[in-house]
Amino acid sequence: LAVIILGEHIGGTGAAGVVLAVTGIAMASASSPATAQPPPIAVTEPIVGVAPGPTRGRSLSRAGIPLALASAVTYGFSGLLLGDFSARAGALGSALTAHGASVTVLLLALPILGRTKAWRADASGLIWAVAAGLTDVVALLAFARGGQTGQVAVTAAVSSVYPAIPLLAGIVMFGERLSRRQLLGVTLIITGLILIGL
Repeated sequence: LAVIILGEHIGGTGAAGVVLAVTGIAMASASSPATAQPPPIAVTEPIVGVAPGPTRGRSLSRAGIPLALASAVTYGFSGLLLGDFSARAGALGSALTAHGASVTVLLLALPILGRTKAWRADASGLIWAVAAGLTDVVALLAFARGGQTGQVAVTAAVSSVYPAIPLLAGIVMFGERLSRRQLLGVTLIITGLILIGL
């Protein structure tokens, strides 16, 4: 969209890098059925800071695919709008506007979507939630700054490789091992980022 609507140009090398990086993320972050492990505790009620997971013996359905696609499309359009607005209003102004709009919509949706049973956060959970919010603001400011410099296409492509960070953290912190497909995905991510940088 940045190339089509905003007239940005990333060139053939950059386009190839985008394709490789996104393909690599899909390969590296998707778990194979053979290695998928059921959660140790069945999660039936959502907990603050923890997404509800499947219970034991329940297979994943395709019902979440439309929601995932809707999320991808809306995230994509929000990135385009934020980048375009940042070029005119600056990184801080656009980030404040975007974050303020998000908080307002969440507060308005709270009476409709809020579930009192879900609020079971302790001090540790609140600290993690605050840390997540702060890092989200830093990411939003960095993305807005990229849009301000007229690099929405590059900023969006590079920021989309963020799943590689928890993937690598799992290896370093928890001694997890990557499958061959995941190793190939990481290789494609690195190659894609190099091509985008060129």
